[in-house]
Amino acid sequence: MAGWLLAAELGAAALTPAPASESPVVLPPWVIEETVDRSLQTAREDSFASALGPTSVIGAASWSGRAIGTLAEALRRTPGVMLQESFGGFEPPRLSLRGSGLDSAPTARGVALLADGLPLARADGSFHSGLLDPLLFARVEIYRGTMHMALTPAVLGGVLNVVSLAAGTPAGASLRFAGGDFGQTRAQLSVAAADAHLAASLARARGWREHSRQDRRALQAGVRRPLSPTARLELSAYFAAAEYDVPGPLTLSDALAHPRMASAAVLRDLPRRDSNVSRLAAQVKSATPGGTLAAGIAWLRLHDDFFQLQANGETDALSEDLTAHATASWRVAIAGHEQHLLARAICSTGTNTAERFLNDRARRGARFGAYDARARTVAISLEDILWLRPDLVAGVGVTALQACRTLEDRFTAAGPATTVARSFSLGDLSPRAGLTWQARRDLALRVAISRGVEPPSFDDLLAVQGVYPNLSLRSRELREQQATTFEAGAQGRWGALAWNVTVYRGAWRDEILRLADANGLPRGAVNAGATMHEGIETGIRWRLREGPHALTLAATSTLGRFVFDGDSVYGRNRIAGAPPQVGTAELAYTHPRGFFGAVEPTWVAGRTSVDHAGRLTYGGHVLWHARVGWRSGDRWVIFVAVRNFLNRVHLASTAGVLDVARAPAATTIFLPGPGRALTLGLEWKR
Repeated sequence: MAGWLLAAELGAAALTPAPASESPVVLPPWVIEETVDRSLQTAREDSFASALGPTSVIGAASWSGRAIGTLAEALRRTPGVMLQESFGGFEPPRLSLRGSGLDSAPTARGVALLADGLPLARADGSFHSGLLDPLLFARVEIYRGTMHMALTPAVLGGVLNVVSLAAGTPAGASLRFAGGDFGQTRAQLSVAAADAHLAASLARARGWREHSRQDRRALQAGVRRPLSPTARLELSAYFAAAEYDVPGPLTLSDALAHPRMASAAVLRDLPRRDSNVSRLAAQVKSATPGGTLAAGIAWLRLHDDFFQLQANGETDALSEDLTAHATASWRVAIAGHEQHLLARAICSTGTNTAERFLNDRARRGARFGAYDARARTVAISLEDILWLRPDLVAGVGVTALQACRTLEDRFTAAGPATTVARSFSLGDLSPRAGLTWQARRDLALRVAISRGVEPPSFDDLLAVQGVYPNLSLRSRELREQQATTFEAGAQGRWGALAWNVTVYRGAWRDEILRLADANGLPRGAVNAGATMHEGIETGIRWRLREGPHALTLAATSTLGRFVFDGDSVYGRNRIAGAPPQVGTAELAYTHPRGFFGAVEPTWVAGRTSVDHAGRLTYGGHVLWHARVGWRSGDRWVIFVAVRNFLNRVHLASTAGVLDVARAPAATTIFLPGPGRALTLGLEWKR
């Protein structure tokens, strides 16, 4: 509770001056950046969501002097983002915005993962977050809620958009190396020119837990070339390969008493994952005094070979996906009011070929399933941002969506109980509207309402049936989930204090929840009845002391309440898997001679339900982290960071959620978080 009180006033970004009628500007989001003026950075990819919804931007410089080993560590200072680590390291965390997609596995959904505005995900919306190295990109934009539907339709949580080329990136080269406990090693090389960027990384670890070795290689490249005085071509590529062991879940007692162990089932089956992704994209953008035109295409190939425990077997899947968009925007003046009109069409199509095998004591066993899956999503969006006054902007938008998902069986079924073939389609019209008022130079207020839908992914539509070795696949009848969300927010500055707060309430229908049995083994996805998602997202940045001996306090808090709304079975219980509140705070000091230091607590407050019936829960925790270092001008940085320096035993998350925990003490579902780890880092720039 103390953590919530500390962060309840919180915030985010400095505000730009009120836009003049002849040159309107978009209010900037919260920017996590220590060395760049925050007012110069805005979430640029979606102007509608930036002007009317809650957005955040993380610049690459914010990771300097820090030990960043996981996506959760890279994004944990962002309000509204809930990232729960699973096995430690870069493995796919449980990623959620506003409670969407918390229980999705082995691939994530509910949040769109984009690179330069185009998907870094399969056509069904699912993605493998363990293949993303955010430190290779110039910036990360985070859009929360469904005001972003023109940018990427058919997701309800929000968007993570990584940017290859950011305006103003200085030319030069940089090298980053970090190593520490449990065999942690990370090396990164980046080379940047005015219109090009190349970055590569290698990350390895022996792992904190037994059977948790990890290895990932990634390469990112981007180039921009002029085609004419007003047009340019942007090309980008991303390649990554990851191999890692899966130490698996434990019972609650084992997770607290012996958190580094692996269960007997894990040592028997040796679950592991070997994945790689290739992505190529090209976009043409043209700017004129009256507006902009853009068109682009992205191709993605993902191979994922995942050995799970015996009850689920091995999945060997290959997908190829193609996404194209055409976007036009105009700035016009009607009746003395400036308007920003946007029209966008986007189409994604892809195929997924999968084989399912038994895990025969860590070896590939007999095949028990095979299928082809196809996904297609087409959306057309229209938006209008209207400046009613220099300090008052309103916007309305609508997205027409058509989506199809098809499963075809390539395996001789044993009978009707193993039917895999399934077709799903939907058509939808989702509106949105918002209003932002800059009441004073240092205070902005906004309200918005938006609707969105999300179709099921391939993993949602399929479930494993039977008991090893008699396993089979069966598809499920699912409906799309949909939500209507109302939100209100304020951001401002009072002297040295910048703050931001957003309150939202979303009414969901047919929410897709993935369940497990009492042993934590997957049962498949189901549609819930009415559910409610509501919360408060806050942040603060307070310069306690200016000058050469600078002292800064920054904090964020994400408070969420996701509940069934009068369900016939679960009543008004909390939806399992989502902590009531997560947050972080940091007190950072810089010395005029380049020395710096910081102490940072991160916390999970309240009890988290493991099952929807509320019979099994686990408590929260507070972890303390610290870092010290020295900067030599703009050339060298050396730092030492200690994660969880009190070595507190804690639970990071769970391997899925249950409907009812029938035998709580024997339920093997808990994932212990890593203990104390020291990291030594070195950075060089030229």
